[in-house]
Amino acid sequence: MDDSVLTHVIDRLKKAQIHTDPYPHFFVPDIFPEEFYQEILNHLLDVSLLQNWPKIQNNAPDQYQQRWLLGLNDENLSRLPFSHCIFWKNIRDALGSDLWKKELTHHFDPYLKKRFGDTYAKDQFCSSMELVHDKTNYAIGPHTDHPAKVITLLFYLPKSTDLAHLGTSVYRPRDPTFTCEGLAHYPRDQFEKLSTAPFVPNSLFGFVKTNNSFHGVEPIQDTGIERNLMNFFLQLKHP
Repeated sequence: MDDSVLTHVIDRLKKAQIHTDPYPHFFVPDIFPEEFYQEILNHLLDVSLLQNWPKIQNNAPDQYQQRWLLGLNDENLSRLPFSHCIFWKNIRDALGSDLWKKELTHHFDPYLKKRFGDTYAKDQFCSSMELVHDKTNYAIGPHTDHPAKVITLLFYLPKSTDLAHLGTSVYRPRDPTFTCEGLAHYPRDQFEKLSTAPFVPNSLFGFVKTNNSFHGVEPIQDTGIERNLMNFFLQLKHP
């Protein structure tokens, strides 16, 4: 991922319309140059190279049995075939760069100030990334994300628009006073689903973590589903 690709991603992010109801979230089409997106598709990992989520997270609910992921840290990358290791390391390093962190914090500065105050220090943040592969029957109930997270970016990586209905949904609690710092997931009947980001090729759904940033994935009932994405988290170094 060279400088021109990162410049393209930054330019697309800057043009994103931020919706603030019920919390700051946004959707960006064509997040990568098309030629580079095809390279991403060519480097998607076989599920055998990923880790089943319940083996990472103890006591995971049944629907999480259908999620596989791989954190893009040095240890995990070193186990990949060489060409895939280099490719994903380059993406990880570009989106983990000071330039990207600077652009993110600048673009979402008003919302970060609401959470951390006017004099928050940008060096209190770090980043992590993971590749994710979901299958039929995967679902995740409304939740606001871990308290350590600051900004979440979900890069959607399908090959076609056939799975457009399987994107991330935005929820509002039926109880207008209800909030959550994080960690817990809730039944859908306690929420109103406001929208679902289209799970289409080369797109990005993102949001700023708040105590009402409820989001989730509706149960995937289609058969033979393979849902690929790349997650990026800007998070606190020391929660």
